[in-house]
Amino acid sequence: MSQIGPHARRFLMLGAFLVGVIAGSVWSNVSPTAAQDGRRSLGELQDREARCRAVEELGRSGDERQVTPLLEALRGDRDFLVRSAAAEALGNLKSELALDGLIAALNDSSPDVRAAAALALARLGRPQAATALRLRLRDAEPTVRSAAAQALGKLGDAASLPALVGSLSDAEPEVRIGAAEALGALGRREAVEPLLRALGDANLYVRSRATMALGIIGDARAVDKVIELLRDPERTVRASAAEALGRLRDRRAVLPLVDALRDREAVVRQNAAFALGKIGDDTAADALTDALRDEDARVRARAVDALGALAVPRTLDAVTDALRDGDPLVRTLAVQALGGFKDDRATEALIQTLTADDPLLRRRAVESLGKIGDARALPAIQSALADANPTVRAAAVAVLPRIGGARALPVLLAVLQSNDNALRSAAAFALARLGSEEAFTGVVETIGRMTFDELSAHRTTFAGFFNAVDAAATRLETLLRAPEALRRRGALLALVVVVNAPNAAEWLQAALEDADPDVRRAAVLGLARTDPARFIREATRRLPTEADPSVRANWLALTPALQDVPPETATVLRRLAREDGSPDVRQAAVAALDRLRLPRMMLPTAPATPPLVAVLPPPRIPDAALPTASPAPPPPPLVADRETPGARPVLERLAEARPASEQLRPARVLPRWTSGEGLLTVAAAPPTLTGRMPAADSLPSPAAAPPPTPAPDATAVNATDEPPFEVRPTTPSMPPAETAVAALVRRLPLRHAAAQNVPTWLSLRSLRPDGAIGTDERIKRNEALVVERLAQLVAAQTAFQLVSGGNFATPAQLKAYSHLPDDLWAMADYRLMLYVTEATPASPADFFVLATPTIPGLTGGRVFYVDASGVIRSTEAGQSSLSRFREWPPVSAPMENPAQPAAGSATDRRRPSTIRRQTPTPSTAASPRLAKGVRAANAPAALQPVP
Repeated sequence: MSQIGPHARRFLMLGAFLVGVIAGSVWSNVSPTAAQDGRRSLGELQDREARCRAVEELGRSGDERQVTPLLEALRGDRDFLVRSAAAEALGNLKSELALDGLIAALNDSSPDVRAAAALALARLGRPQAATALRLRLRDAEPTVRSAAAQALGKLGDAASLPALVGSLSDAEPEVRIGAAEALGALGRREAVEPLLRALGDANLYVRSRATMALGIIGDARAVDKVIELLRDPERTVRASAAEALGRLRDRRAVLPLVDALRDREAVVRQNAAFALGKIGDDTAADALTDALRDEDARVRARAVDALGALAVPRTLDAVTDALRDGDPLVRTLAVQALGGFKDDRATEALIQTLTADDPLLRRRAVESLGKIGDARALPAIQSALADANPTVRAAAVAVLPRIGGARALPVLLAVLQSNDNALRSAAAFALARLGSEEAFTGVVETIGRMTFDELSAHRTTFAGFFNAVDAAATRLETLLRAPEALRRRGALLALVVVVNAPNAAEWLQAALEDADPDVRRAAVLGLARTDPARFIREATRRLPTEADPSVRANWLALTPALQDVPPETATVLRRLAREDGSPDVRQAAVAALDRLRLPRMMLPTAPATPPLVAVLPPPRIPDAALPTASPAPPPPPLVADRETPGARPVLERLAEARPASEQLRPARVLPRWTSGEGLLTVAAAPPTLTGRMPAADSLPSPAAAPPPTPAPDATAVNATDEPPFEVRPTTPSMPPAETAVAALVRRLPLRHAAAQNVPTWLSLRSLRPDGAIGTDERIKRNEALVVERLAQLVAAQTAFQLVSGGNFATPAQLKAYSHLPDDLWAMADYRLMLYVTEATPASPADFFVLATPTIPGLTGGRVFYVDASGVIRSTEAGQSSLSRFREWPPVSAPMENPAQPAAGSATDRRRPSTIRRQTPTPSTAASPRLAKGVRAANAPAALQPVP
């Protein structure tokens, strides 16, 4: 530094100072990250967009615990956009815990936050917020006044009707629009006249909303005024008028709507076709048939849907021709429309459609066949049980009772034992819909063939069946006295596991006296799972008199590990271990004694003089007699509770067999040794011996005994470590006297060659941590797991749809209803996002799941997508958008048919399946017009009930 000039030194010092200032400013602007669970709080996310996204995710979680952080963001965030997003998220959670916070947010300084809070209170649906919302009708900002009006309408607050009527005269069109929507939502006839005056408003959107409100109210006084609006210069008003006339359903509007089918705007023609279908007048059939040739696909779709509602026979050919339309929505609605025709041609066309490539088309065809109810379609519906798509299979199960009636019972009972949750749920509700005594007893017999654990795993399915059947508990109690043992067992398990009746213990105790051993075994298992104390008492009382050895073995195998065991229970267990005629029962009794920590034998009182065995030198056994390979496991231990006769002669011979020079030699044995068949292991005190037990008359004399072979260094056993007392028989043919005597002999020294230390070379691959895999293998495993989880979600959504009447479940509802894995939504390598849409007059309910990799290229290479069709699709990560989902190729993965039990399963072993595959006979009356647009491949193999 001394060699640098003064000017250069000043320059370097100035540069170092500037670098320090810049580094200090950057450091001060970096906010510290909280180390709470490795995540940042909302306040620490400095980016506004990031905070908004975090708030939206909390609102979509469906978790009520997220109300607290959202309220904190609503009250304290500095950005009005984040506060608005927090209010919207609280409305999506629909938790009453957010009520006070949202009412307070109506006084926020930002009009956007006040408007968002008003709409959130509408979604919350709590009438307590009406008073505060009525005050916001006089807010200075029109956005807030409009939002408050809409919220009051959705809350159904009739007291706000005068104020809302006054808002129809507000200076701002936005407020008048909100007031018209609110009056329509209230549905009060007092609002008809003010809304009729609003039809002349200068703003087209006010006229449109007032027209829709009149259609919702449904008062006939509005028909003439709304018909006049079909000639309004604005297409939005004309379209709203056509839709409102469909809601009013007045035949005076048929001819004006037929004229509207020729309107220059497609949206007007579309709504006119929709309205004609709602009115249901046959005079519009020809005009709707002409509309099937409209250039706009939405008009054609509404026209074919309206023709299905009319179901005029002369239009059937036109509807069938719509199956060849180039638009998938038109084809789908054509399939639905055919369900309204009670005609053989419609049935044949729908059966042909079951071979189409589109799974949604096949599903709608199954549902339409169910509406027709033609019994000739039963083989085709049974063939749909083998469809590759889970929604098609579930729909086939649901419509079986409508088509087959009692003939569908064997198939439904077989599906009830499927491995598919959606199929089981659908079969349970279909059997309940049958409502016959045969269906009820069939379900009970199916339960009777199941084990306790199988029934516990499928409890939700059978609970849905019994909940849908009247007086299920009473009917099950009646079947407890049925002459068939299978029905008695099934009724018992259903009452204990599924119904969970309060007096289940009494039924189990009564079933212990049943004449059938299977019923008694079920009662034993149920008592062990539900009431262990009663189980021990009943075991002590019934085990000595139980005639069936397998039932006795079940009693003993299920004996719980209790702290305090009654003395009489121990006595019974020892007697069974010693005297029972079944070896399985004796072995189970010994295991029960060990589980209860009871001694296996009752030793006699110690004599006044030391026992002979204390001074006996054990014999020396040649090394050749030692085992050289790992033999089979030993037989069960022998238990004795009294002194065995003939012990003294054998002990005396053993004492003579060992030289005195070896009595003080230290014993060296390996720490582990496995004894096998024909080998004896006795444990009284070290040193130890594992060798063959010689017979009493063949013990060697001291002179004949060869000298012992010295053993290399091995681990010495501490003479103070007493191993537990254990007696094992040498062979099943050994006399009991010699076996009992062997239990009193000290273990003899056993010598083994010491293990040599051989160096082991380690490669770099062997140093990889356990479970570590490469990137390609990780991606492949993660993508396979995602496909599996998406299939589980589709099955769970299909089952929920059958239960809820057509709706799909949110993530919170899925967690409460289905048996999905706990870590389904917490996958570290992929993110799953579920979106659910409700049914509207224009479209049915739907859902879709988007699975994206957490780190593209490292945790996954593809994005996956599935919706209500059940088809899982994928594309490369980052190369597609939501608008192109239909273009994604489907994931090609073989799918098993879960309609039949797996081969080798418990159900398959108990009885033959009631379903068999059969090649269907192709229809000869099929329309040749279906050749285009429908796959020409043969239908899947049909499933026929065995007569």
